[in-house]
Amino acid sequence: MMTIKINAKLDKLKAKSPELKAKAVTYISNELLKKCDAYIPFDTGMMRDSGISHSVTEQGKLVWKTPYVKKQWLYGKSNGLRGKQWALRAWNDYRKLILKNAQKIANGE
Repeated sequence: MMTIKINAKLDKLKAKSPELKAKAVTYISNELLKKCDAYIPFDTGMMRDSGISHSVTEQGKLVWKTPYVKKQWLYGKSNGLRGKQWALRAWNDYRKLILKNAQKIANGE
């Protein structure tokens, strides 16, 4: 199992209500999970699918759980975008867009 922590600086996310902040956090997690799809090493799809089934997006937690996920995270060979540290690379590429849209959600837009 691999839990990746990404500092999204959610304390800077100002929301009109706790409910809107919760929706924004869920959006950030779901959107990053979607963006990771193009970055995650792929053979059978089991590792990608484990991220979908084990993540707790309402809490902002993305979890990949397979016997080989740690090895892939640390040493996975690149093939195009796919390769090691997929969530960090996807976050670096899409952070601004995801946070911009999350702020809109938090504002009630």
